Amino acid sequence: MSEQQSPFTKLHVEEVTQAKRTLLDELNLPPKVTKFIRDNAKLLQNIFVLLTVLVCAWTFYNYYTQKQKNDSTALLAQAMQASPEIRPERLEEVIDKYSGSGAATWSRMTLIHDQIDKKEYEKAKAGLNELVGSLGKTNPLYSLVLYDLAQVSELTGDLGAALRQYGELREMVGYHVIGYLGEARIYEQQEETTKVRETYEKLKMQKDLDPAVREWVDAKLSLM
Repeated sequence: MSEQQSPFTKLHVEEVTQAKRTLLDELNLPPKVTKFIRDNAKLLQNIFVLLTVLVCAWTFYNYYTQKQKNDSTALLAQAMQASPEIRPERLEEVIDKYSGSGAATWSRMTLIHDQIDKKEYEKAKAGLNELVGSLGKTNPLYSLVLYDLAQVSELTGDLGAALRQYGELREMVGYHVIGYLGEARIYEQQEETTKVRETYEKLKMQKDLDPAVREWVDAKLSLM
């Protein structure tokens, strides 16, 4: 009767004296694997060190970015709670300390809205143009800032710029009605009656147009 093998019996046994056995020998790896590891020990060590450094760097980067986000958000909250007299200074502090953060973007937008409230339209337009240029079109805030810019351009009489901006908004999800209405309003100011009618007719073709807006557009067209 053949001797039964224990589940702990080593399948690969090398002729290595006990004094020369290493941890690699104790792992009971296939001989080819053991030989490959021994032959490429230096390379494998370097790869291991590199992977360790990358993991540590990634962990530190995540920690740093999250801390920056938390700190900038907290500073923005403090700035928004400040009195109107010192709030601009506090918002500028957020922008200076965390220039690339979302908190800095909201700080810029708040300062610009304050300028609009004070009818400082030229300053607001300059700030909005800079902000639009710094935001990518995939940024959720891009369309909101562009809408503010279109309104300020209209208020300052820069109708050509406003028309371009409303035209861009017209192609954005959630802003197409605003874009059409803005375009029509600009054409009215330019006394382009034919273009006004064409714009309203295009707006009426929008499938998701609110019934109240459709009724208002019909009333406008009936007066033309």
